[in-house]
Amino acid sequence: MHTSLRPEQGVVTERIAILGGTFTPVHNGHRALLHTAFQTASHDGPGDGHVVVGLTDTDLATRTRDDPEHAEYLGAFESRRADLDAELTRLAAAYTATFEIIRLEDTRGPAATRADVDALVISPEAKAQRRANEINRQRVSDGLSRLEIHTAPFVVAEDGARISSTRIRNGEIDPDGRLLGNADDGQPRRR
Repeated sequence: MHTSLRPEQGVVTERIAILGGTFTPVHNGHRALLHTAFQTASHDGPGDGHVVVGLTDTDLATRTRDDPEHAEYLGAFESRRADLDAELTRLAAAYTATFEIIRLEDTRGPAATRADVDALVISPEAKAQRRANEINRQRVSDGLSRLEIHTAPFVVAEDGARISSTRIRNGEIDPDGRLLGNADDGQPRRR
């Protein structure tokens, strides 16, 4: 645990959790990640904790997508930032930790370089697990301490399949995991 002064807030925080993503649209899977980050940063003892959320820059998202055409569905960075800020403000009310949103312009972000970070919050996807281990290897190589890795759970939709931004964009589900469109039985679903 580190002690760091956040002069812009005049607050001493001791536990910093970090995570990143595109967060568009914000859905229940993202909320699970954010709750895990706040739970990790909020703690007993002195200091309230702090969550750093890296919001992926549109250029980086375009370069790192399996299908680069998906990046066109992300929307403008500032719009995504405003939506994420509103969600974080709502969630943060239940925790002691503060938060900030930063722009992610490379795949490792500040998790690989900030000495004051204690924990990295990730999804259970294999790609995220590999990236977390790569970040820790890089940190050790650079003389920094390893980060605790906290994995948020998958969140499933009504049909039992994982909630994802792709499924939302495809009109299969809404951000809360409710099925959209017509079911196989011909009955209309909630919208």
